[in-house]
Amino acid sequence: MQTQEQINFILSALPERIKSAMEKCVLSGEIFEEIRLRTGMPVSFTKKGKSLFLYRDGSLSPEPDASLIISAEELEDTLLKISDNSVFAHTKEIENGYIAAPGGIRVGVSGDFSPTLAGINSANIRIPRQIIGCADFIFSRFSGGMLLAGPPGSGKTTMLRDLIRQLSKNGTRVSVVDSRREISGGNNIFDLGFNTDVLFLEDKAFGAICALKTMYPQVIAFDEIGTSNELDSIFEAFNAGVDIIATAHAGSLSEIKTRSVTGKLIESGAVKTIVLLSKNIGERPKIYSVEEI
Repeated sequence: MQTQEQINFILSALPERIKSAMEKCVLSGEIFEEIRLRTGMPVSFTKKGKSLFLYRDGSLSPEPDASLIISAEELEDTLLKISDNSVFAHTKEIENGYIAAPGGIRVGVSGDFSPTLAGINSANIRIPRQIIGCADFIFSRFSGGMLLAGPPGSGKTTMLRDLIRQLSKNGTRVSVVDSRREISGGNNIFDLGFNTDVLFLEDKAFGAICALKTMYPQVIAFDEIGTSNELDSIFEAFNAGVDIIATAHAGSLSEIKTRSVTGKLIESGAVKTIVLLSKNIGERPKIYSVEEI
């Protein structure tokens, strides 16, 4: 589900002619995962993993001919509105290639990450959504630490969000380290259950330790494990008897095993189960016990 709050925020930031076309598109019931804005190029939507280009009448087509083009000035103005007219407040995010926006929306940016937005030539507005029940299959297999892995766009965060919700509503105390406000959406946009506490800390390793010491969780969850510091915090939580749920970018079991962080995570015993998601929409994830691999 995409919330009206998310849609309204995006519409308010777009140039008027693109906003008008997108309003028609939304009214027709179109659901999409991303909006891509590239200087001097056609405006495109990502729907079920495929690129579709936006036309003035609100229609979408795989063909870019005669679709709407965004200018450098329009892109800069859009990003300024997304940043709430304060580039300074988002400086650290921009240096890391993104802007965090309300509703769990994350805007990836490319180009020159200078103190202004003028050098940015591409933006990818990612729209998170909640799919209640999408984690039913993996919830039934949850027996402790779990790693959700898959390629970009495979739905790892969406799956994580619903697994957290189900664990929480089943009576498990869950602490979520939501470094980019994508899991919760910020301000309770998404339902994570009534036994869930959310920490908005950019440093996931520090957030995990804070949760461990102050919230006394049974499960700590966060998105995109990628550093040795995060791994150390997982080990500390695991040794304290807390289960860990994390996501990681990987397209296969061999990638999971050979990458240093995920390989060490498996060897540590901190995760018991690996869920491998496919980029093919609707395909059931594959579940493996660590012993199997």
